[in-house]
Amino acid sequence: MRLCLLPATLLTLLFVSPVLSSSQYPLTSTLSTTLVDALSNDPNYTSLLHLLQRARLIPTLNKLNGCTLFAPTNDAIRQYLRGNDLWRSAFHDDHLLLNDNVHEQLRQQLFYHLLNHTTQELPNHSTRIYKTLHYPRVLLDPPSRDPPPSPPWLPIPGGTLGGEPQLLRVSESSVGVDAFGKGGAKIVNTSTAGNGIIYGITKVLEPPGDLGKISL
Repeated sequence: MRLCLLPATLLTLLFVSPVLSSSQYPLTSTLSTTLVDALSNDPNYTSLLHLLQRARLIPTLNKLNGCTLFAPTNDAIRQYLRGNDLWRSAFHDDHLLLNDNVHEQLRQQLFYHLLNHTTQELPNHSTRIYKTLHYPRVLLDPPSRDPPPSPPWLPIPGGTLGGEPQLLRVSESSVGVDAFGKGGAKIVNTSTAGNGIIYGITKVLEPPGDLGKISL
C-alpha cells in the first residue's frame, strides 16, 4: 500500500483553524437578561417593580417567554396613585391586609399591560389592536382570607368576554388610544430583554369599565 504524504504546509492548513478578525466575522451577543432584570436596571421603573412584587408577579414575568410589557414610569404611577385608592394602599402600606389577599384586582390590571408576544415594531401611521393577557371576570364570591396559592400566577383564559382577553389599541407613539389614534399613554423609551421587550409609557392603563359590552 502506498501512502500519500502531504506537504507540511498543506497539513497545517487542514488541521489548524485560522484566526479571523472580528471585522471578518462579527461576534453576535445573546441577551441573557429577563424583563425583571431590565426593569431593575432602569431607575425609571422602581415603582412598577414594587407593585409587581406586591401582586406577586415577579415569578410570572420570569416565566413568560416572548412578551411585550407596556411599563408605566415612576412619574406615571405617582400620578395614578393620587386618584386610585387600591393602588395607593398597595403601594404605601407595608402591613396591608386587604380582603383580596392575592391582590387580584391589582394583578389583573397589570396583566392589561402585557401582550403574549414580542412587538418589535409599532404601527406606522395607523393603529393596531392587540390581545392583552387580561381576561376580565366577575368574582361571584368575595375574596377569601385563606393563604393564596403559590406563584407564578399565569393568565387563565375565560371570563366575561367569552374566553377572549381584553383588547388594547396601539399607535406608533401611544398605547390605549381611541379609534382615531388619539389619547392614551405616550411611549417614551424602549428596552429589550431576553424574554421580551419593554415600552416605557407615561400613564397607567385602565381596562374598560364595562368589559362585557365594550366594543373597540
